[in-house]
Amino acid sequence: MLVGVLISIMIAIVVGVNLVPSIVEAVNTASNTPNAATGLDGMLDVLEYVYVAVILLGAVAWIGGQS
Repeated sequence: MLVGVLISIMIAIVVGVNLVPSIVEAVNTASNTPNAATGLDGMLDVLEYVYVAVILLGAVAWIGGQS
């Protein structure tokens, strides 16, 4: 059962890493919008790091939840 969990975590991480360029492109597009709100640029700078952190924390929680 542990092997299946590890394989599914690896698949989730690979899919998540493959989506990083899409996230970066969306953040750059939103940052370059002329009508963007004042504080939006600061939050968008952090969004890429939050996305990667959620992928890693999800993998750790998935491993920890399996007994």
